[in-house]
Amino acid sequence: MKENGVDKVISIVFPKKLKCKENKNIVDVISGSIELMGQELSNYELDGADYLLKINTANTSLLDTSKMDYFYQIGYEETKRKIKEITFSTK
Repeated sequence: MKENGVDKVISIVFPKKLKCKENKNIVDVISGSIELMGQELSNYELDGADYLLKINTANTSLLDTSKMDYFYQIGYEETKRKIKEITFSTK
């Protein structure tokens, strides 16, 4: 992003400890694979970030689209809570 003229980069991650669980069907396998891929992609995208905002989603899957309002709300609240820290660290 900085090569495109961006001064500061803020990365947002939803850290989640991946659990080894028994996959009961193909949907469980695919869901677990997508979550693992998402975590690895997040790690790759963190390279070059000036600030990292971590948003805890507890035991909620980011693939659960019925929780979009929930993710938006906790992201908004976490950003408000950390805004001074974000502003200070990106100056």
